[in-house]
Amino acid sequence: MTDEAFEREILRRLKARCLHAPALQPEDAVKFVFQSMPGVGHLLSVRLLITLDGPCASGKTTLAGKLARAFRGQVVHTDDFVIPHARKTPERLAVPGGNCDAERLAEEVVIPFKSGLPVRYRRYDCRRDVLLPEEELPDTKVLVLEGSYCNLPALRKHADLRLFLDTPGEIREARLLARESAASMQRFRDLWIPLENAYFEAYRLPDEDCIVIHADPAETGVS
Repeated sequence: MTDEAFEREILRRLKARCLHAPALQPEDAVKFVFQSMPGVGHLLSVRLLITLDGPCASGKTTLAGKLARAFRGQVVHTDDFVIPHARKTPERLAVPGGNCDAERLAEEVVIPFKSGLPVRYRRYDCRRDVLLPEEELPDTKVLVLEGSYCNLPALRKHADLRLFLDTPGEIREARLLARESAASMQRFRDLWIPLENAYFEAYRLPDEDCIVIHADPAETGVS
């Protein structure tokens, strides 16, 4: 069996196992993914793209950091690729996932990473409505693409593993209340959450190829 065929077979077995696995707690997810990959050291001879999707305040950022540390990888956040204010037209926002600049994210990060090229990208500062200076992603074999909209077609077609973090609404609500101002919380309710829900519905997420990680209702950490 060639190296490429071996690596594909490992990924196939991992996906099959995870799709039928019992519900996972977020703190167990990294261990499960890591231990479910026999020959993981060999696998990491290629570049592995993991997408981590889920509703706002579901714990994606925390889990992405754990995955990156476990795999000695890097994290890129879709929140850094929101479209600029000038492009937030009613027509663009009416498109499911249109709030994310998936085209730029694919061009600057995903495609170069999967091609083995250096990744140079510019994060978007939403508060100032500017693109920040270009930065280079440290060289890595594993990239965790974290955040809502990472399952848009331009992105998910490049993914090797697609994770979806499912956390009860009451936990997500409590986290948002703890970290957001009253005005920001209202904006989440009026705009960001409906946009996310429209995206999940349009792409039927989590779909059958997503590995769903169910959060424990007693878990109180923040994302």
